[in-house]
Amino acid sequence: MDVAKLGQRQLFGMKKETLLKRVRLYFEQTQHAAEVVEYLVVILFRHSICVGDFSLQPLSELIRQIFLTETPNDTLRRHCVYFEDFFAPEEWQTVIQRLFTNEEEYHEFTKETCLYKQLLAKKNLEIPKESEFQFDLVSIFKDANGKRHTWTLRNTKQVASVEETAKVLEILTTLTIFQASGVRRFAEYVKFKSQKGCIDAEHEAAPAELVQEEQPEESLPQEPIAAATGKAAPKGQPRSSSSNIRSTKQNAPKVAAKPDTRTPLQEETLPTKSENPSDFAKTRPPKTNKLTTESAAALLEPDTSYMRHGKTKEQIKQAREERRRQQKVNKALKKKKK
Repeated sequence: MDVAKLGQRQLFGMKKETLLKRVRLYFEQTQHAAEVVEYLVVILFRHSICVGDFSLQPLSELIRQIFLTETPNDTLRRHCVYFEDFFAPEEWQTVIQRLFTNEEEYHEFTKETCLYKQLLAKKNLEIPKESEFQFDLVSIFKDANGKRHTWTLRNTKQVASVEETAKVLEILTTLTIFQASGVRRFAEYVKFKSQKGCIDAEHEAAPAELVQEEQPEESLPQEPIAAATGKAAPKGQPRSSSSNIRSTKQNAPKVAAKPDTRTPLQEETLPTKSENPSDFAKTRPPKTNKLTTESAAALLEPDTSYMRHGKTKEQIKQAREERRRQQKVNKALKKKKK
């Protein structure tokens, strides 16, 4: 089964846990020790120059297995000193004896790598300063054909020393895993610059569970109170608890009580609370064409004329009876005169 190699985007963009799992899986499926060792060198480079922890400690057993059991080759010889700290002193001597024929060959292969190792150790001691800005390294390299290409490494430490940072970038020129169309990239370092930028805006979608909790509950139809209607609630409908009734009374706006100004006609025609509105609609006389909506509404308005004249309802009634009595007397007098 073909296994996808780890490219530039994966090695410099993946999170630590995912990246280490991919490296371990790639070795288990391919047993390509040379490529895996260069993957590990890239992670060491990223650990020293980027913000965040990319320690290789979770892969310590894999590192020991490669250098103690795999067939020696020039890639293992060139980069072995980066991983000396993963072995005890006697184990490290075993590694040297497996990879090199003598001590002189060992120093010849690892002379440049030892300088890079010291530089990485120094960069690892740098603690990133807290800043509202994010720093990115924009560098230019030449490929094996001499063509320039620009490469950006995100979220790096703030540059403390330009010379040291440039030297760390040169580690990439010792690797052969980065290629495009068969041409090796990072063949020669040219220059770099550090750019900083701040976050202008940030948003994160709320989890689905929180959104559901914040949605308002649907209001249930209120059950008529038996004390007001004189009827019990039908079966199947939930009874309103006393706490809900109390809370409704407390939250209801207070309205000033109005006097009962309904005329006798209105008292007879308006349905009571216990009556069914549909029955009232059947007994109500039909509207005539001459009666408009406005006039019908006016008939239903309470008679408040007595309030405008400054008299009570009883005074108006007595005056009407007095006028009727006087009219009867006048009619009787007229008959006698005839």
